[in-house]
Amino acid sequence: MDIDVRGELSIGAHTYIRSDSCLQMVTSIGRFCSIGAGVILGQEKNNHPADWLSTHPFQYTDTAWQYDAHIDFGTVGNDVWIGRDAMVLEGVNVGTGAIIATRALVTQDVPPYAVVAGVPAKLIRYRYSAEMIERLLASKWWERDMSQLKDLPLNDPASCLEQLPQLAPANYRQIQLTCKGCKVLR
Repeated sequence: MDIDVRGELSIGAHTYIRSDSCLQMVTSIGRFCSIGAGVILGQEKNNHPADWLSTHPFQYTDTAWQYDAHIDFGTVGNDVWIGRDAMVLEGVNVGTGAIIATRALVTQDVPPYAVVAGVPAKLIRYRYSAEMIERLLASKWWERDMSQLKDLPLNDPASCLEQLPQLAPANYRQIQLTCKGCKVLR
């Protein structure tokens, strides 16, 4: 995995990121996310000047000219599944519960629980009804302990939502990773 983040990046508990993925202009990835191999999150859109004489960097390398591209950071919500070799451009926010299909090129925000696919990615459908999406988001089930979640009827989200209020919130540790090592923050 290649991490080229300018600033801080938080990655939630139980999220996995497969090999050959690249994290660039993204500030947060939520809990329980499944990120496939070769995914690029936060691909820069304007790293070459499209309105200059050339797009080549010779114009602003060892010259008086300077090219500073505007950068927007994006986020990934909780329980997001991003398929193999998908690319999400900088500044794009991916909503909780969204699914991004394999090899999709995501150029705009993805709503919660939306399924998108294609180049450029387009909305295919929503995973649930608007009412169910609202209930899932309000439940914040991803803030519960996974060992407790496993005891719920996970193949029946409506039943899970009925039982969630009885579960205690998880007490996840917060860990800071730097090139100098690892430190438990809380």
